[in-house]
Amino acid sequence: MFVIDDRFRGLPAAREQVLLVHQSINSPHLAIPGKPAGPAQAFVVGLRGASGFAVFIYLFLSEARDCAVYAPSRRGTSLEETQQHEAEALAFVESMGFMMDNAHYASLSTAQQDELLKSLPVFYKDPKLAPGPRTRADDKRTASTNLGRLLASF
Repeated sequence: MFVIDDRFRGLPAAREQVLLVHQSINSPHLAIPGKPAGPAQAFVVGLRGASGFAVFIYLFLSEARDCAVYAPSRRGTSLEETQQHEAEALAFVESMGFMMDNAHYASLSTAQQDELLKSLPVFYKDPKLAPGPRTRADDKRTASTNLGRLLASF
């Protein structure tokens, strides 16, 4: 159902076009044909376009600042079909070793949606221009570092 499409380097989209966002909470080591092997982060993104709905898989190779985009072999015509494609995409990336987390995009405020789109490499035209993705582990390290600095100041 999903095949690598080398035409894509990113999936820039307007906030209104984005239906769903899932991102991995881990970074397994991957070897993708034609790309340098290394730690990767996965994103499953659902987009609304003029010809219907599509679910994409975006793999970001953080060390190489490169990506691989898996495009659907067919577009969805309904939200029910899109939900089925979403489940297939999640199963596909989980089979590669990714643990996925739903960003609950639709329930975020407009400002939070805009911030999310700016923070994820999947929404940039070129992965080299994107900020490195943050994980919950990064957030925990930042919190631990801040706590350590606070305690050290005493």
